[in-house]
Amino acid sequence: MPKPGDKAKVNVKERVVDESCDLSLSELSEIPVREIASFKRVTVLDLSSNRLASLGKNFSILTRLVRLDLSKNQIKFLPEDFGQLEQLRHLDLYNNCLEHLPISFGQLRRLRYLDLKGNPLTPAWEKIVGCCSTQKDCQQAAKNTVSICANYKPEFIERERLAAQESQKMAGVGDSSANAVQTNGGAAGGKKSTKPNNKKAKAKKLAGGGDNELTIKPVNVAGSGGTATALGSKSTQKNNQKKKNSKGDSWLNLLSRAALSSLVTFLVLFIINLLIIYMIMFKNPDIADKLVEYIPHQYRDWILTKTEFFRLRVTDWISEFRTPPEEH
Repeated sequence: MPKPGDKAKVNVKERVVDESCDLSLSELSEIPVREIASFKRVTVLDLSSNRLASLGKNFSILTRLVRLDLSKNQIKFLPEDFGQLEQLRHLDLYNNCLEHLPISFGQLRRLRYLDLKGNPLTPAWEKIVGCCSTQKDCQQAAKNTVSICANYKPEFIERERLAAQESQKMAGVGDSSANAVQTNGGAAGGKKSTKPNNKKAKAKKLAGGGDNELTIKPVNVAGSGGTATALGSKSTQKNNQKKKNSKGDSWLNLLSRAALSSLVTFLVLFIINLLIIYMIMFKNPDIADKLVEYIPHQYRDWILTKTEFFRLRVTDWISEFRTPPEEH
């Protein structure tokens, strides 16, 4: 067994089989990134059960990875450019020391599985990730984490990072001041200091502020459904207006068609009546005499005078039309 300070050396070539590289249970404290990257066909990497505290600076060059297992290590943080592993679909970070995730997780659009059980995540990240107790929970954790990081605002990210750094610094200052108080208290007869540590309280407030900012973001992301519903209501209103306009246009079209059809029928009937009157009065006067007998007495004289006047006018017009211009 290698000592804690020693670096374990592994022959990567012997651990590569087809498209996978198994470096689990190798007591690694550093990842041989260059050696792994030399095998371009490797898309599955198993680094579980090692002594890794970080992934190193060049880990993001392994852009061909589809499946990555980093479970059962001591990883405290992931590199900021971790999102360059855009082909990654399965990520196992079970039983590590992660408190935060890099915001570049928003670039992992293909991520479908994320296991973060056994990590001391902040309350905000714990709400986002969930319990990850089943495969369905891990799938939902991947979806939530990617969507949250993809829609996260830069000012909130910077504030959270500064809050985390400030909390770490103030925690160190608080511990040193506490030790000094204890030593002074022991020398002075065991007196206890009743003054609160203002710097530590401020650090907690800053850290809490970072968590609150992060917890606000999922609400905004979830609230995008509200905006979607608002957009949907606007679209329905537009559709209703279009339907109303189309109904008004349809009524206008029906009225115009009805008016045109009635006008055509009136003209046709008028022409037919003229032809009938002409045939009866000029071609078959006997039929006209028989029709006159059916007219009531109170209207007969008036109708006869009007028809006679009409007949005379028509005959004059026909005679004028038939005579050539020289005789005129």
